[in-house]
Amino acid sequence: MPPDPFENELNLANAPVPPSVNSVPPVVFVEGFMGSGKQKNWGPLAEIFKNTGIDQNCSRKLIFVKPGCCNSLHDRAIEIFYQIKGGRVDYGEEHAKEFGHARFGRRYKGFYPQWSASNPVHFLAHSLGGITIWKLQQLLASDIFPASLNPHPDMILSLTAVSTPFKGTQGVYLLGSTINPNNIIRPFSIGCWLGRFVHIYEYFNIQWLKELFYDFNVDHWNFYWKNVWVTEKEQQSDNDNQNTFEEIKQSVAGKTYGLLYCLYKSPWLYNKDNGPFDMTIHGMKIVNETSRIFPNTFYRSYVTTITCTENSIYHTPKPSLSLYYPIYYLSYKIGRFRFPEAYKQYQPITDEELPEWYENDGLCPIISQYHPFSCSPGYCTHHDGMPPSEKYKYQHSYQVSTKSRPNPVRGQWEVWKIEDTTHWSIIPVWYNDPKQMEFFVGYKEYLDQLDALHL
Repeated sequence: MPPDPFENELNLANAPVPPSVNSVPPVVFVEGFMGSGKQKNWGPLAEIFKNTGIDQNCSRKLIFVKPGCCNSLHDRAIEIFYQIKGGRVDYGEEHAKEFGHARFGRRYKGFYPQWSASNPVHFLAHSLGGITIWKLQQLLASDIFPASLNPHPDMILSLTAVSTPFKGTQGVYLLGSTINPNNIIRPFSIGCWLGRFVHIYEYFNIQWLKELFYDFNVDHWNFYWKNVWVTEKEQQSDNDNQNTFEEIKQSVAGKTYGLLYCLYKSPWLYNKDNGPFDMTIHGMKIVNETSRIFPNTFYRSYVTTITCTENSIYHTPKPSLSLYYPIYYLSYKIGRFRFPEAYKQYQPITDEELPEWYENDGLCPIISQYHPFSCSPGYCTHHDGMPPSEKYKYQHSYQVSTKSRPNPVRGQWEVWKIEDTTHWSIIPVWYNDPKQMEFFVGYKEYLDQLDALHL
């Protein structure tokens, strides 16, 4: 059963907040693990979202955030908050001390400084991005953000998650994570080699390369060879007062890690403060133990799957010429995954529960993609196919539900299961696929529907 709702929510249902001048709530796009955060990858969204259902002459503001693509849920959520709201990233004093990185990060001007409970935003997130926003909403209900910024969970009007591991995924264990509390990652696994690459990449900190390809946004771990990344020039340009700047310098002092040491046993990788750990089943159990749903937020999940079973508890990817072999292999292994016998005492789920985790999309089991908690009456509704769209009402180009479009309900999870769709088929990379166009047009209509209820 899900925890009780947040007790101090705004009573938006009974007291609608007037809309901002000539605007509707923006939509924020969030990529998942190893997402580059580049707007061009998402496709022709400006054209799709140029008119809203509230006002055909009003275009919805599109915001593309770039949190650290390998960072932990906590760090990514904090980064997204300040990228939207503006200000110097503050990961929290206790959190920084616990995990051994600097307290402060980059400073942002803010994509939408007026963001508040009365000016909320929509979020569309993929994979790790979905649980990042789920974590962000929990943090907005805590005291980690300054009270002067008026944080509140109702700042999130809707969360739409695509292929998101709300309960974690065994795929992360296959790539290197372990359930052994004394050895978080296998030293010669794919995941560990990826971590070493990040260390080398960030150690040299080649700016043109980061602008062209990836910016891992791990400044707070201070892997750069020049040691302290916060310069006097930056301090002068971003208007931090002297006391704050001294606190920033003290925050990063003594936090530098040498490259050779990091390549041997990374204080970031062999830690619980990173994205791969948070995507494990036991990592998400920790997150969800203290999480709750919020009654003024609309929740929707798109669940993707490519596997089937024949007279067996195991799942195998359906034959397809368009399915890349690495995705096929990972999906096959997830469909028959077992935890190592040596660490049975640390298993986050029992062997009897494992068959429920076998149907998957090439990375995430569908049971994890539904929502963070177990199904219960009044908590979730489940549907098959793509949500019906007015534009595609008579076309049914790809497995569109023949049912009428349901009315969204605040504080209730709406789940749509889409067959023959991999973890990466819908978002965040545009392939000019009719299925993707159908998804985005339907999502745009969904936001218009939510705006009509909210404004």
